[in-house]
Amino acid sequence: MARAVYIAGVGLTKVDLTGRDFGSVFDLFAQAYETALADSRVRSFDAVQIGIMDSEEFENRANIAAKVADRLGLRGVPAVRSETASSTGAAAFHEAYYKVASEQCESVLVLAGERMKTVTTDVATAIMSKTVDPMERRFGFTMPGLIALVTQAWLRARGTRGKDIPEIFARLMHRAHALGAENPLAAFYRRPEAFEAYFDATQNLPVATPLMRKDCSPICDGAAAIVLTSRPDAVRVAGLGSATESSSILDRESLSHMDATRQAARIAYWRAGIRDPRRLERVVVEAHDAFNSLLPINLGDLGLTTEDEAVAALVGDLTEPPGDPLEHPTTGLAGRLPTNLSGGLKARGHPVGGTGLFQIAECALQLTERFPNPRAQVRGANLGIAHSIGGPGNNVYVSILERSNSDRTPEDVPEPRRHFQSSRRRPAPESTARGGERAVVEAATTIHVTGDANPAPVHVAVLRFDGGRVFAKLDHAPGLEEPPEEVLAGQRVKLLVKDDGDHYFQLDRGRLSLGGLVDSIRDRIAGGGGES
Repeated sequence: MARAVYIAGVGLTKVDLTGRDFGSVFDLFAQAYETALADSRVRSFDAVQIGIMDSEEFENRANIAAKVADRLGLRGVPAVRSETASSTGAAAFHEAYYKVASEQCESVLVLAGERMKTVTTDVATAIMSKTVDPMERRFGFTMPGLIALVTQAWLRARGTRGKDIPEIFARLMHRAHALGAENPLAAFYRRPEAFEAYFDATQNLPVATPLMRKDCSPICDGAAAIVLTSRPDAVRVAGLGSATESSSILDRESLSHMDATRQAARIAYWRAGIRDPRRLERVVVEAHDAFNSLLPINLGDLGLTTEDEAVAALVGDLTEPPGDPLEHPTTGLAGRLPTNLSGGLKARGHPVGGTGLFQIAECALQLTERFPNPRAQVRGANLGIAHSIGGPGNNVYVSILERSNSDRTPEDVPEPRRHFQSSRRRPAPESTARGGERAVVEAATTIHVTGDANPAPVHVAVLRFDGGRVFAKLDHAPGLEEPPEEVLAGQRVKLLVKDDGDHYFQLDRGRLSLGGLVDSIRDRIAGGGGES
């Protein structure tokens, strides 16, 4: 039985969009550390766990953990860095927890953050694109491009198309910014976004269909700190779970959800004694929404709603005007599932190395009724669930916190799979030998912002054969009569392998669904076809 572990202090910086608030990464971490120290009775540490995703490129510094410990005056303490892409902050927390739970340490300081405004947005995009599998980068994919494919598959699985797509995303944007605008620590504090702003084509430019600029979290600076201890305190760690997925989305069983989130959640619920998360009461959630579409996907994957209920649980009835998110009957203050009341990654901000720890800290502040935005404080919250995604869904962490005086009785939960053996990967189909064969489009996107020398836009799809998948580019520039990406999915096309070795696909107009094509043209004429 692991020893109980408690949160003894929390420190957050304001998330900065300007690049002017912090003179160095050491200033960034020092501010979070000093705030946590003032919040805690603990004054000495057996270890320091540092989370930072890319200090080598954003800061031009390596061996960062020892340097941070030195600058904080903690010379001599063991200091180790965690890095799991955009879930780095959560990974650092989990590693620190195990040091205390195993009785190797009495107290551990966890610091996680990123100073990203040292470079331009284009350079930051290129840096973060290095988390993408090399095969995917070859086709111009960035993180938004890959999430766009997941989003397209999820929309198709839900039967969502046409004007409903921008309507949903506009409401998710409006929701996030309405909450972030009231959070004094948020990047977009006092900067709400009008629902109508999503439809301003001069400002909301396409990134990767169906994702637009206002669907994407910002480049920013920020850090979080948490003190973990074996000494009883107001909040304890109730259950942790983590899981990985394939590095390339081509190797996944399904594109329409994230299996790593589902597996991490199963383990966390098992450890916390939660049999059915949809029956939880007095719970607050901070889920990873680096892109607007991820929030409803994640609620379904976490088992907090059904997949079909997730959109309505966040933005309500699409036939009604958007309302105050704090008044939503499900995910608002009085609902059973208050969600991302910080503004989430979209509006609180997403300093990639620190985000996961921000979310855990925000849950702890909710449970101790010290949330930065008093209007978004959930009264009597008993449980907090923080969820953090690394990369394109391939390194996920779920963290469950609970008030130490909780009267909840843990339930018996069947143990999920926790032990894994190496298995030989299924060989990819020999695409060079399959040129000219028919394949089915599983998902398609147009990438308008690439992370390297690939010229944009790039029209690319995931094609499924018997026995595997490949990426392929459309072999010509699409015309007005071409079906948009959401209609193209499910169609049979021809795979071409050209002399340059790249994969292309060719539309077979004789096999395109006439009904889908008519619908897509009608949607375009109405201005809501999802084509960028």
